[in-house]
Amino acid sequence: MAMRLDIVFPRPLSRADRLAVLLAVAGLAKSDRVRFVRGDWQAVITGEGLAIASVRDALAEAGLAVESIATSLDEGEDRLLDDRADVAGPERVRPLGRGSA
Repeated sequence: MAMRLDIVFPRPLSRADRLAVLLAVAGLAKSDRVRFVRGDWQAVITGEGLAIASVRDALAEAGLAVESIATSLDEGEDRLLDDRADVAGPERVRPLGRGSA
């Protein structure tokens, strides 16, 4: 499911900040493209099923403050896409070596 995330930052991003955003988002397997808009105050990420929480965590790990993140998906769909280990839900992919339960 192709989707879009709009991220608003509290200040314009410097060149180093833009690079940090690109590297953080590139680390997410489901991301396709990042585009900076509105004088580098916002970023638009397109991809395949990216959850808001996953993107927010990746940006926070890179030391980037985010003012808001909006998605083209509704809240229920966004929650289903979250692959984080601390979120309860059905396992979408079983790691190698783990037997069936």
